[in-house]
Amino acid sequence: MSSRVLEPVPEDPALDVVAYQAMDHRQVNTTFVDDLLLGGKVGPRVIDLGCGPAEIPLILSQRYREAEDAGGLSEQNFAEDRLEVMAVDFSVEMLEAAQFEIELEGMQDLVHLQQIDLTDPECLQEDLAQTILSNTVLHHLPDPITAIQAAVRALMPGGRVFISALFRPHSEAENERLVKLHGGTETEVDVPPEYAPSQLLRQSLWAGLTLQEAREMVGRVGIPEEAIQMTSDRHWTLDWTMPV
Repeated sequence: MSSRVLEPVPEDPALDVVAYQAMDHRQVNTTFVDDLLLGGKVGPRVIDLGCGPAEIPLILSQRYREAEDAGGLSEQNFAEDRLEVMAVDFSVEMLEAAQFEIELEGMQDLVHLQQIDLTDPECLQEDLAQTILSNTVLHHLPDPITAIQAAVRALMPGGRVFISALFRPHSEAENERLVKLHGGTETEVDVPPEYAPSQLLRQSLWAGLTLQEAREMVGRVGIPEEAIQMTSDRHWTLDWTMPV
């Protein structure tokens, strides 16, 4: 079994944003929102941990607007009260990019930004939201349990945590197979080799957790291990509702 290798710290946060936005995350993020809505009630207060340029909050907000216009919030698993999304990230540069996208889509009334350090398990207040979500963020953290602890702390009784994260391959050969399959084509944006999509995915996979590690981690904060399941060839997902 391969050992976890942390990603290198970006030397240029602005270039990190450029490289991230040049990659096509739309399909993965759309699938994430689809699974979130199919799996249970969402909102009205939602927190996205590690929002990046806010693509998931914007997809979720668009779905909410469509359901609201059609008069079918409950049918789409949205709470009847108005959706409020707090999108958080540590990177100022990512939050600036997110603000631009939020204004471009006209979602300022639904999505609000806040800078948060997920390495601090007490970075969020208690009982803040009914839904806490995160997509492919945990591998960025030296100790991913801090984000899980922050999520549990901020979750209201009866609320739902929905977190998808990268699964670490068991070997270098498997990592390279996944990079070849999912790394995409190189972007037209002029970035150094270390910011190429394939290299970023390679590093991210090595920084992920195995299924056993993830289950042991959530078990330490009182979440049943079976709440985590593999949901793709490179993702595991935690879907858990806190008892009332």
